[in-house]
Amino acid sequence: MPPVLLRPWQGKDSAEVLTGLLHRAFAPMARMGLDCASARQRPAATEARLARGQGFVAEVNGQLVGTLTVYGTLPHSDADAYREPGVASVHQFAVEPDWQRRGVGDALLRMAERWAQGQGCHALALDTPQQARHLLAYYLRKGYILAESLRFTGRSYQSLVLRKSIAPAIQTVKAGHPPESVHAVACKSDMRHG
Repeated sequence: MPPVLLRPWQGKDSAEVLTGLLHRAFAPMARMGLDCASARQRPAATEARLARGQGFVAEVNGQLVGTLTVYGTLPHSDADAYREPGVASVHQFAVEPDWQRRGVGDALLRMAERWAQGQGCHALALDTPQQARHLLAYYLRKGYILAESLRFTGRSYQSLVLRKSIAPAIQTVKAGHPPESVHAVACKSDMRHG
């Protein structure tokens, strides 16, 4: 298998290409009758969702094969877990169908966890349609636990919100340096990339 490069989304990346990846990855959900935004959104919506958080991509030989976007606390979300201070959330999580079950999604989730830890977050949350039992099983295997079940505003289906505790990155104080010279980064509600 060729090496997979994980990196932050960059302004030079194509929102059209990424949107196509999202559409292909979410097509099975659409065939199940689930109206997931990522299955039908336009490139401008993809860009707007990326701008709300920190986007990451997986790339093989210059081709995007996976993505996700991490948001900080979302104080106006329908989901209790997303509103909780110190909890980051994953959105637009997709892997190109030909690259699924090859570790790309696992690597992207680990990257999201590390990034959220670096922002001082203590948990990572995500949601999936209740009918997507294969995705629920995947997230449970990755250490996520069920936090709540709800119907998000504007969605026609019930969603399951899962969360995973992550330890925030710990900064150490060097001998001879006062503790006040070290400061923690809060899990911000508006984590912008760039």
